[in-house]
Amino acid sequence: MLIKLSYNLSEHTPFYSTLPKPKLDQIYDLSQGHACNSFYFRTSNHAGTHVDAPRHFNPAGRAITDYALDEFFFRTPAILDVPLQDEELIKPAHLEPALFQAPKETDILLLRTGWGRHRTNERRYVDHAPGFGPAAANLLMERFPALRAIAMDIPSVSALSHDPEGAQAHRVFLGCTDYPNRPVLLIEDAHLLEDLPPLRQVTLMPWLFDGLDSAPCTLFAETAHHD
Repeated sequence: MLIKLSYNLSEHTPFYSTLPKPKLDQIYDLSQGHACNSFYFRTSNHAGTHVDAPRHFNPAGRAITDYALDEFFFRTPAILDVPLQDEELIKPAHLEPALFQAPKETDILLLRTGWGRHRTNERRYVDHAPGFGPAAANLLMERFPALRAIAMDIPSVSALSHDPEGAQAHRVFLGCTDYPNRPVLLIEDAHLLEDLPPLRQVTLMPWLFDGLDSAPCTLFAETAHHD
């Protein structure tokens, strides 16, 4: 069975108050006598469930369209449960109790903090979200040498209340510091339910628009079979 791990993008997607939200404009309408329905939509490429590619912070890094399709398939997923509170900065001590759940050959981590329960409260979800510090980012890079992606149920790696630390965590993950040869894709605002079943593989489907550093995406998984 396939299950979706991402949210649909819409005009109601939680987003930063200082930036325009996604917008849908209908330009042709069957109900108005036009030959078809057709729309224009406008959005930031970092709104809703989206994937940060290295070029988001790394001028020498790959853009999302530089990836081969087979790099968007992950066959060794692992879920890390790391409960977090408002504006909490993720440190190694938050992660260490959960690391035993994930084998070292993990290629995608699903970081489930429980923050998704606040997504209907836009300002709390975006403005008071937890986020990574650089030490926690380094710990994951050291612990998982095969890691190629992290999906998380928070709006961004960077918490607004800890923006400098979040920016540095982005740089760690995206190959700007000690791991230039193995940056990881960062899937933010993922939909990670509490009752996720065991997963066999995870697939990432980003929008492939030339020129984008990163892109909105759909994330889905194949559940493991049970006897």
